[in-house]
Amino acid sequence: MVETRKASMITKIGMAAALAAGTAFSPAMSDEINISFVVKDMTNPYYWRMGEGAKQAAEDLGINLSWMSAQFNGDIEGQIGVVEGELVKGPNALVLVPMNATALIPKIIEANNMGIPVITADTRAQEGLAQIETFVGLDERESFKGMAEYVVEQMGGEGQLAILEGFRGSSTAELRLEGMMEVFNAAEGIEVVASISAEWDREKGLKATEDILQAHPDVDAIVASNDQMALGAIQAVKSAGKLDEILIVGDDAIPSALSALVSGELDATIDGNTDRVGYEAVVAAYNKVVNDADLDDWIVVPSSIMLKDDVTEEYLAGRGITLE
Repeated sequence: MVETRKASMITKIGMAAALAAGTAFSPAMSDEINISFVVKDMTNPYYWRMGEGAKQAAEDLGINLSWMSAQFNGDIEGQIGVVEGELVKGPNALVLVPMNATALIPKIIEANNMGIPVITADTRAQEGLAQIETFVGLDERESFKGMAEYVVEQMGGEGQLAILEGFRGSSTAELRLEGMMEVFNAAEGIEVVASISAEWDREKGLKATEDILQAHPDVDAIVASNDQMALGAIQAVKSAGKLDEILIVGDDAIPSALSALVSGELDATIDGNTDRVGYEAVVAAYNKVVNDADLDDWIVVPSSIMLKDDVTEEYLAGRGITLE
C-alpha cells in the first residue's frame, strides 16, 4: 500500500517520534541550537525533498539548520571540504549523507573529537572506526528485493534483464544491488545480461542503456537503482523504438519520474520518503543535543513501490508536487 501522507502529517510523525524519546519542545529554549546537514547534491530532486523535510523539522523545533552539499554527486573532495567548513562553525550536531562508506570517516572522527554528535542519513558510513549516533533511512536491501519481485512477476518469471547501478562502494548502491540480485539469482528463468554502474546520472544511464541495447537487443527489462538513470534508460529505449517492449523501473519518486509514470514511459519507482528521512534525522540530532538521548542504532523509514495509479492528486498535493 502506497503511503499518501500530507506534509502536515510528516510533522506529526516526527513530533511523535521525538516526544516518544522524551524531548520537550520549546523553540524559545532551542533557538541557539545549530545543526549542520550535509548531503551529496542538493540540486538533485531526491535531496531537495530530503531538505524540505529537514527544514520543516528545524522550523518545528525552533532551531537553526545549515543545509549544504558538494557541487555534484560523486564530488568526494568537495563534500569533505563542505564538512570541514561546517565543523569550523562548531555546530551542535552534524547530519551527514556520505558519498560512500569510508571517505568521510576522518571528518566524522574529527567531529567526535570536538564533541559534536554525528548522525548519518540515507547512506551509511563504515561503523567501528568512528562514533555515529544513529542511521536514519530505509532498508535499501529489502526495498529492492520488493522491486525485484515486482519485475520478475511482470516478466512472467523469464527473460533477460539489465541493471543500472549507482556508485560502486556506496552503501546505498551496494545494498540495492544485493537486494535485487538475491531475487534474480533465485529466479531460474531470469538472466541478468549486464550490470553497469551509471553513477546515479541520467546521461550515463542513457549511454549505458545504449550499450546494453547494442550488446543485448533482446533485453526485456532494465532495473535502474535511481530515477535519474531510469530516465536516461527511457531516452535510449525510446530512441531504439522499444518502449513498448522493455520494462523500466527506477527509485526515488522524483517529479520527472512521476511524470514518466503517468505517461506510461516508466513502469514503477520506489518512494523512499526522503522528506521523512530529513525530518527524522534532524529530530534525532535535536534529541541527542537536548536530552543526550540514547538513540536506536537505526531509525527505519518505510518505502513503497509506486505504479501509475498511485500518482494521485492527494499524493502530489501532500508533497507539494505539480507535474508538467
